[in-house]
Amino acid sequence: MKFQIKRYIAQLIFLISANLGALGLKTGFCYPFFYCNACPAATSGCPLRALEVSVYKVSEKLSLSNLGSFFSSLIEKINWKLFLYPILTLGAVGTISGRAVCGWVCPIGLLQRTTSIVPRKINTKIPIFAKIGKHRAENYFRYVKYLVLISLVILIPFWIGFTFTDICPVGILTGTIPIMALSPGVYVPNSFFYVALVIFILFIALIFLIERGWCRYFCPVGAILAPFNKISFLQVSVNKKECQSCNYCSKVCPMSIDVPNMHRDPECILCGKCVNACLKNEIKFEWSYK
Repeated sequence: MKFQIKRYIAQLIFLISANLGALGLKTGFCYPFFYCNACPAATSGCPLRALEVSVYKVSEKLSLSNLGSFFSSLIEKINWKLFLYPILTLGAVGTISGRAVCGWVCPIGLLQRTTSIVPRKINTKIPIFAKIGKHRAENYFRYVKYLVLISLVILIPFWIGFTFTDICPVGILTGTIPIMALSPGVYVPNSFFYVALVIFILFIALIFLIERGWCRYFCPVGAILAPFNKISFLQVSVNKKECQSCNYCSKVCPMSIDVPNMHRDPECILCGKCVNACLKNEIKFEWSYK
């Protein structure tokens, strides 16, 4: 329990640090987690926005005369500094700690941690929700976040200029709503406002119905970080030889992972709940350099 209190403290510290712009502190960095630079108090930039801008409408500037000129103009027109900056930032963080950012740092992760009590109660009182969460198709649905990253963050901005951040529910939560509250006569809705509002309502419903539903299915930043769980120095290790298969660890896992059979699972956010739950102390954080 003390361990999880430390995690709360870490999440609150990073939430405050993400909003030091309210005190005039603005940096040229991008967040290594999901947060909107449109927030009036934002300290840094959104990594997804940097990716979008780096490829924005590049297709309109390409030479189509021949294959060689196409690739040369492609390389020339993409803003590689903006493209590589968030990739390298998230890559460095992911190489060290995998997806721990999602469990320890991200403010949207903190929000979902706060709402998690609701879906757990729903699963207890309405068994059909628990069955849906355990259906084998649910694991395939987790790949949607990779489609969101590739299509809405990179390919569609590249071809037509429509961007994920135009309809991002986190942007509504941390950017639009605070701006409308602080400057009600200043905010002018864009053409995607009502679409974004509907998506925001669905986002709220999702996190109250499915524990960490945004992290599981739709978060593009999570999609970037998840593969790094396979190679990260920090990992959650299970001693399968001594495991009693009591499944206490799986029951407390907010990402609904089969923890006893887990090995560097991309869905693991290294929150440590399974570590606390193991009665035999056979689940541990481990630094691995292999």
